[in-house]
Amino acid sequence: MRYLVTCIFCLIANSALLAQTEDTPMKKALSEMEKNNFTVAIQYLETHLESNNNDALAYFNRGYCYLMLKKSSVAMVDFNRCLVLDSSIAEAYFNRALAHQSLKNFTFSEADFLTYVEKRPNDTKGYLNLAFLYEEMTDYKNAISAYSAYLAIQPGSVEVLKYRALAYGTIDSVNRAINDYTRCGLLQPSDSTIWLLKGNLYYDAAMYKEAIESYNLALLNYPSQTAALVNRADAYTASQQYENAILDYKQLIIQSPYNAEFYFNLGFCSLQLNLPNDAIGYFEKAIDNDYENLGQLLTLRGVAYNNLQLKMEACADWQKAFALGYKEAAKYQNNYCN
Repeated sequence: MRYLVTCIFCLIANSALLAQTEDTPMKKALSEMEKNNFTVAIQYLETHLESNNNDALAYFNRGYCYLMLKKSSVAMVDFNRCLVLDSSIAEAYFNRALAHQSLKNFTFSEADFLTYVEKRPNDTKGYLNLAFLYEEMTDYKNAISAYSAYLAIQPGSVEVLKYRALAYGTIDSVNRAINDYTRCGLLQPSDSTIWLLKGNLYYDAAMYKEAIESYNLALLNYPSQTAALVNRADAYTASQQYENAILDYKQLIIQSPYNAEFYFNLGFCSLQLNLPNDAIGYFEKAIDNDYENLGQLLTLRGVAYNNLQLKMEACADWQKAFALGYKEAAKYQNNYCN
């Protein structure tokens, strides 16, 4: 779940109190809330409510304090009381929605967020939190609608364009996701994460040429970005550009000299280029660094040995791999180790 967006509306609603010279419990409560001293603020609010038990804003403020203290059930009681006394306080619907969401009461949370955006149709915060709620509900189509409502008000928000692109990608609307990332790139061309995310989208769609181009842009802006380098290496491998993949994996080895997967990938690419001696060396380094899928590695090292006419070593690797449960090794045993 994404981070929730909250605001201290109570300070705005009661700002006139802060100008009073008299040190009232309400003024003290607002002052403590401004300093995030919510427990102390609650004490002052309770004192205020002893003689002002129909003050809707006081209930709202106390509910907000409880919400910030992660006491959502208690906060809900105060938000309910606030809205019974004054149903026009839109912020109470917003914060009650947050409380419902934290308690996984998604239907009630959705209803409160919808009420809030109806009352405050130009407040982007409502649409953003509604979108986050829909994502938590795995309702990506409605999340996209909420992000779109936000962007209708603030079309230049790169972060929300990223969120919408990710949601589009989740429901396989690849072209729409790409359009959003393209807009992000026009707005912030030096943001490497945009090109990384766009590259990942292309990669998942098996559009490796486009993925590599996006990773290139990511690395142009952030040359040491490991994720882009790893993904570009994988894209090179998937598109059978093994020489380029080897260059990237070697660079990654410099950054992470004990990464067994990088050594394995170097071995795999070397094997595809008919460089069996190199492949064996990389596979052995992968073993030294505890490569997880040993059966797969031994099977491929067996292929490299076999390419060097080292039948005994090859058959030993295939036998070990099969004993480890890697069934693919059996066909090599049957074909070469009669």
